Amino acid sequence: MRRDYYAVLGITSTAGPREVRQAFRRLARQYSPDVNFWDAQAQTLFEEIAEAYRVLNDPGARALYDRFGTALAEGEALGAGQRGEDVHVSIDLDFADVARGARVHVEVPRFLPCADCRATGQADGARCGACHGRGVRRVIEPVTVAVPAGVDAGVQIRVPGEGSAGPFGGPRGDLLVSTRVAEHPFFARKGDSVHCEVPITVWEALQGARIRVPTPAGEAALVVPPGTAGGRMFRLRGQGLPKLAADGTGDLYVTVRVELPAGLDARTYELVRELERLLPLEPRAALARYRGGAA
Repeated sequence: MRRDYYAVLGITSTAGPREVRQAFRRLARQYSPDVNFWDAQAQTLFEEIAEAYRVLNDPGARALYDRFGTALAEGEALGAGQRGEDVHVSIDLDFADVARGARVHVEVPRFLPCADCRATGQADGARCGACHGRGVRRVIEPVTVAVPAGVDAGVQIRVPGEGSAGPFGGPRGDLLVSTRVAEHPFFARKGDSVHCEVPITVWEALQGARIRVPTPAGEAALVVPPGTAGGRMFRLRGQGLPKLAADGTGDLYVTVRVELPAGLDARTYELVRELERLLPLEPRAALARYRGGAA
């Protein structure tokens, strides 16, 4: 014989929907299998609490329960056909997963139909001992989740039908997968666009060059025009990340950084001085008009 559902949640029969939810959340935190994994008694209590909540939180099921009591729940499978709960999990992704998409294996805690009683809740003419009459049993199973290319942190992927089974043969809920994406040491993401910084030599900056730069999908050619200054940004169209909600690919923005040679010897130093004489520059001449705050 099942305990009174109101007693299970520690509320009165006049409790409103908000009191029902608050009581369930408090007890669910206390007896959750995730906290009391090795405590069989806590798991049994949690299942009892979850069952009481499913009935009392459903206005129609609660009305039947108030009228007929637990006899209806045991004899006529109260809640039959009720949809199972959605299950929430989180996964960690790296930049390669985002760039190419991935298939990630996750361990999912969920309720599945009880094989001992074939999800009826009854075995040998009495309440099923394996599932305690609920028709479902808690298990942890691996599920493969297809992660689309271009996914960002905080995105929720819905996998239909991979949640918990409903009691007494009810349809299954969905699996909801929240994503966490690790930062990349070289690429910085802004939506479907990607930014990076690439070093070039003084000679490449002066005379121009054709260099290879990394991209999320591999590498691409970048033409550096003669006289390129450090800090200049170049845009490589279509070399960013795949667009998640549309066709196409974002862009890659490459900022060049001019690397200065170090450890000049006497001969090299003279060559630099000779270059300075041949190509005299006054890059700060235009700043003179700002001295003393003048405009």
